[in-house]
Amino acid sequence: MRIKLFFLLSSAFASTLLSADELHNINQIVGDRSIGMAGAYGAVSDDPSGMVYNPAGIAFANAASMSANVNTLQWSQITYKDALQETFDYQRSAYQVLPNFFGVVQPFGDVMVGFSSAIVDSNQEKQDQVFDNLQGIERFTVNFHNIDTIYNVGPTVARKFSQKLAIGFSLPLHYRSSEYISNQSVVFEESNSDNLRWTNVYKKISEQGVRPKLGVLVVPIEKLSIGLTVDKTLVLNARQSRQASQCYTNDTDIGCSDQQNPSIEKTTLKPNYPIQVRVAGAWFPNSALLVSADFIHNSAVSSTTAFPGKEATYDAAVGLEWYWSPRWALRSGAYTSMANTPELNDLATNQSAHVDRYGATVSVARFSQGSSISLGVIGLYGQGKSQLFGSIPGLLQKTTSIDVNVFFTTSYRY
Repeated sequence: MRIKLFFLLSSAFASTLLSADELHNINQIVGDRSIGMAGAYGAVSDDPSGMVYNPAGIAFANAASMSANVNTLQWSQITYKDALQETFDYQRSAYQVLPNFFGVVQPFGDVMVGFSSAIVDSNQEKQDQVFDNLQGIERFTVNFHNIDTIYNVGPTVARKFSQKLAIGFSLPLHYRSSEYISNQSVVFEESNSDNLRWTNVYKKISEQGVRPKLGVLVVPIEKLSIGLTVDKTLVLNARQSRQASQCYTNDTDIGCSDQQNPSIEKTTLKPNYPIQVRVAGAWFPNSALLVSADFIHNSAVSSTTAFPGKEATYDAAVGLEWYWSPRWALRSGAYTSMANTPELNDLATNQSAHVDRYGATVSVARFSQGSSISLGVIGLYGQGKSQLFGSIPGLLQKTTSIDVNVFFTTSYRY
C-alpha cells in the first residue's frame, strides 16, 4: 500500500513539469496605453508598445517617444481541487514585481526606428504544503519552486507609404530561462525501517532565438484603421537538463539505506513555436473615444518524441479609451487566454492541464506637457481540469487559477 501511495505522489511531479507559458499562447500584456486596453492594440500601435502588437503602427507616431511599465505587481494562485484522497487541495501561488516593458521610437528621415525590451511571459510558482494523516501516511511534505521567463529584445523599423498605409518589421531576440525545483518527503505510518521516502527533481531550460514579426496597418476610411501582424518564434539554440534523485531511509536516521543516485539528463532538442496571426480593428468615433478589437490565432504544433503537440487557439481582446478631459483618460478592456491543450479524457493518461482563462483590465491615465502616467489593474480567472497523477486514467482534478496584477506605467514624447 505505501509503495503505491508513494508512487502516486511522486508521479504528480512527473506530470506537471510544463510551465504556464507552454499551456497558453497569450500571457503577459505589456506597454503603457496597450495594457489598459487589454492588449487590443494591433490597429493602433502608434507608440513604443506598438512594436509588440503591430510594428507598422509606430510609423504613425507623431514624435519621438519612450514608454515603460515601471512596475507590475503580480500575484497568482492555482488550486487543484481534491488532489489527495479527494479531500486535500494542492495550492500553488506566486508573487513578483516585474518591470516588463521598455521601448523607444525615433524618426530617421522617412523611417521610424524603435527598440523594445519586453517580458512576454513570466511565470513563478511556489508551493509549500504539509499534509498530515493521509491514508497510510503520517506526513507528506511538498516544496516546489518554478521560475519561467521569456524575453523579446530588439529593433523595429516602420515606414508610412501614405496616409493610409504603413508597413513595419521587428526582429527581437528570443531568450527563455526556466528553473524548476521540487522536493517531497513521505513519512509512512509504519514504524519499521525505511519509512521515509524523499524525492528531488531539478530541471533547467535555456533557449535563444529570434521572433521575426511583420506588420501592416491600413486606414481605409477616416476614423477606422485595420492591422495585420504575423510572427513566429524560431529557436536557434536550446539546452535542457534534468536531474532526479530518491532516498529511502528512517525518519530518525542520518543517511540513506537505499537510494537512486542523481543522474543528469541533457538534451539540445529545439521546441517548435506556433505561427501567430493578429487581425485588428480600431474605430475613432471622435477625438475623445477609441474602441478597438484584436483577434489572435495561433497555429497548431505537431508533437515530437521530445515535446508534446499544441492545439490551435483562437483568442480575442477588446479595448476602450475615453478622454473625459484633456488631462485624464480612462482605459478598459477584456481578453481571453485559451488553453492550447486538448480537453482531458477520462480514459487517457499523462495529459497536460486544460485551463481556459478570461481577463479584464482598467486603468486611469494623466497627461502633462508631453508625458503621462497610468495606474491600473488586471484580473485573470481560469477554470478547467488537470491530471496530476498522470498514470491513473479517470483521476482528474478541477483546477482554478486567479491572477491579479497592479501596474504603473509612464510615457514621454520629446
